[in-house]
Amino acid sequence: MRGDQHVSLSLATAALLIAPWATTIDPPVIAVLLFGVFVGSLAPDADAVDAAIFNGRIAGAKGKRGQVVNGFAVVLPVFGYTIRYLIYYPLSLVFMLLLRKSYRHRHRGLLHSFSGVALTALVLSGYLALILTWLGSSLALLPAFGCAFFAGCILHLVEDTCTPAGVAWLYPFSRRRVAGRVRSRGSFEVRPAAFTIVLVIAAAGFSVAPFVTDIPVEELGSLALVAAPVLWLLFMLVSRVRPERRQ
Repeated sequence: MRGDQHVSLSLATAALLIAPWATTIDPPVIAVLLFGVFVGSLAPDADAVDAAIFNGRIAGAKGKRGQVVNGFAVVLPVFGYTIRYLIYYPLSLVFMLLLRKSYRHRHRGLLHSFSGVALTALVLSGYLALILTWLGSSLALLPAFGCAFFAGCILHLVEDTCTPAGVAWLYPFSRRRVAGRVRSRGSFEVRPAAFTIVLVIAAAGFSVAPFVTDIPVEELGSLALVAAPVLWLLFMLVSRVRPERRQ
């Protein structure tokens, strides 16, 4: 999918999950969570030199929403180049040595796998911990950023799973891909935009629910935790996601 679609779908999903807790979580924590998802939603594309994470702006992000998104996007190249040269390339070398076979750098390879994004989130958090410690800053919000970054990466993979190119979730241990039929650059492809609207409406509903119902916040949080994957499963069904038959 395009960068703006990744950002919109990922942030809308994060908003849905955070919405029930909005009145109980400190605003700085919410900001860090959303920023982590924002960066993570673009991070797996650091294996492509023309990815949005290297540009400092999100093409397709328009209007006031686009101005806000691109205001934060100016820091993306820092993450993009760090991930590409200080995480992706070293991890590729490690897997090449462990698996004892050559590894060819390609888009939707290691950074588009569960093991790849998990290790990327772990190593990036380690780098940030070293920097924050050197600066004498608190590490209190780092776990929130690390978890949100990882969640954003996973959402990116789920989103790309819905496209014809698909994702090999177990790469480099298996090259078998899971793919769908959503063509992100098609003029008549409305499914990503329509699903984003559904997620935003759901998030809005959960955000006002504490004020108009007697349902405890904890129960609303549990409902949101169920609603998000259910909605995504429905979107994947609509996207006709299937595992490839060939290896």
